[in-house]
Amino acid sequence: MSTPKKTTKATKEAKATKSVKVASKAAPKAAAAKTAAPKTPAKKAAPKKVAAKTEEKAAPAKKAAVKAPAKKVSPKATKKDLKDVVFNVYSPDSNSVEVAGEFNNWTPAKMKKGEQGVWSIKLKLAAGTYQYKFVFDGSWEIDQANPDRVPDGQGGENSVKNV
Repeated sequence: MSTPKKTTKATKEAKATKSVKVASKAAPKAAAAKTAAPKTPAKKAAPKKVAAKTEEKAAPAKKAAVKAPAKKVSPKATKKDLKDVVFNVYSPDSNSVEVAGEFNNWTPAKMKKGEQGVWSIKLKLAAGTYQYKFVFDGSWEIDQANPDRVPDGQGGENSVKNV
């Protein structure tokens, strides 16, 4: 039986140096191949990693901003606090009618046309006072059937709904 050869630290270093020499001889050929070859997707992945690290460093700054005292906001109404509110408007000649107001960030909500040209929509709203307008085929107008109005800040008026 033969005994296994013991690898010394000096032997490991010699092998490492030898592999470096072999790699350095091949380096000019590899550099020439890299310049001739098109860029690979692997090189494009590197900037993404750098960006991710940058975002990680920026994250603590955002956390610090969150720690600043926030304005007191009234709690949102629960589902049982919401009331059904129906908006109706008579417009038999309109192709589309929508309602927009403070309750939906002034984003027009489509209404359904019912019998005899009455358009309606049922919304669930919390108690309060809301300004609104109807949108008839793209034209914003007040609710003629509701006498409660306030200035809209643009020379016109908004209708007011108390819930």
